[in-house]
Amino acid sequence: IVDAEGRIVAILLGKPEDPDWDDVVAEAVKAMYRARVHARKAGMWSPSTHRRGRYMALAAGVSFGGGQKRPGNVVHNRFFRCILRRLLRNKNIRRIAGFQSSGLAMFAPKLYQYFRSILTLLFEHHPELIHNFTNSVFPATTLNCGPDAVTFNHFDHLNLSHGLCAITCGGDFDHTRSAALHLRTWSLVIECPTGSTYLIPSAIVEHGNTSLQAGETRHSITQYAAGGLFRWVTYGFQSLKSLLAQKGGGELRASFDGEPGSRWKWALHLFSTVDQLDADRADVFCKRDRT
Repeated sequence: IVDAEGRIVAILLGKPEDPDWDDVVAEAVKAMYRARVHARKAGMWSPSTHRRGRYMALAAGVSFGGGQKRPGNVVHNRFFRCILRRLLRNKNIRRIAGFQSSGLAMFAPKLYQYFRSILTLLFEHHPELIHNFTNSVFPATTLNCGPDAVTFNHFDHLNLSHGLCAITCGGDFDHTRSAALHLRTWSLVIECPTGSTYLIPSAIVEHGNTSLQAGETRHSITQYAAGGLFRWVTYGFQSLKSLLAQKGGGELRASFDGEPGSRWKWALHLFSTVDQLDADRADVFCKRDRT
């Protein structure tokens, strides 16, 4: 999906050319299904409605925002820590995570480089933070374990405003009639077959899914990055409040953020145009290979 200037602002990645991919997604769905059934039998989860829908959602990785004073690992009780440990080690879920990250690198190389450079600094400075997947640049994931993981229209307001969130869906549903991707801000409804992946700017585009039919199921795996992580690193591994409390903090912030009204223009530059995509790939990845 491109804007009026030809920038690639969302990616309908689909499926890789791999005859085993449907099996990979099916096995990942089975793992999430087993996790949900186990949690319900243990009395640790029951169907309830939350901000995004009515399904079991398990978040893992690094977050920052919503009152946190510094970046930290998502906290769970012992029961869900054990479940997440198994899920994050699942080879099929890891493979999906890697495909999502590769999609970001392939179609938004400058944005991928920005993620990689900032988040590498974050994990080096804070060794206590846990990275979910060694084959993915994203610092956080949510495993939507169904049974009907279709979301209400919403914004992911804590995500990086100029970032992309990756989503892979799986389950048993008729994609021509159910579980379509609704990008409400852009007035788009897009069919998404099971096993397909897409990347969208989830912080600034209101999005959700159309409903399922009776007897259908849907699960999904998402990866994303909190905007606060990037500000934390940029401001010298401290919060904006801490930065402004220092002598000359306002000037330092201006040096980081640039002139008022300029930041969004810089952010747009991270999105490749269709015409410049090959050149951006070469600039990012060939340059890195030479260093």
